[in-house]
Amino acid sequence: MIDGNIAEFIDQLYYGQEIVFIYKGKKYFIQGWWSEDKSETTMVLTEVNEKPFEGYIWEHHADKMSDCAEAFLDAPIWGGKNFIQIQEDVTWGDW
Repeated sequence: MIDGNIAEFIDQLYYGQEIVFIYKGKKYFIQGWWSEDKSETTMVLTEVNEKPFEGYIWEHHADKMSDCAEAFLDAPIWGGKNFIQIQEDVTWGDW
């Protein structure tokens, strides 16, 4: 991971924190949250660009945030590759 540590990234992901990262010139934003009654967690990935919001690239719901994080790490979002497979080319970004 460029400008960051993959272990720290994953740790923040497990807590549902807001993270911005760049891959192949595209900026992405991932975040997670708990439902009001804490019965469900949601994690979503969006591409940050000049266009109006067009929907999530990826979305997952689970009982625990760690399940959402693991689903994200395993999802073949980038040309059939998951985040772990592309992480060496990912820049941990900022707004």
